[in-house]
Amino acid sequence: MESTAWGFFATIALETVLTDDAVRGEMVSGTPLKRLGEPDDIALCALYLASPAASFVTGKIFEIDGGLEEANLALGLPDL
Repeated sequence: MESTAWGFFATIALETVLTDDAVRGEMVSGTPLKRLGEPDDIALCALYLASPAASFVTGKIFEIDGGLEEANLALGLPDL
């Protein structure tokens, strides 16, 4: 199974598909945390990595994905 380090984020990059309620609903229902990511979710991880709390963290991939395991959830969307 392919793993990702990112999930679906409610940003301008997905603006076209997120205006389709059926596609948006499928993205949300296919994400274990049952919501789309927000830019703040990424910013908070970056803040952690820039803080003293992460002073002993090296060479790690932080999965900011809401528990998502597959990149496109088989939505039939083209690679963006």
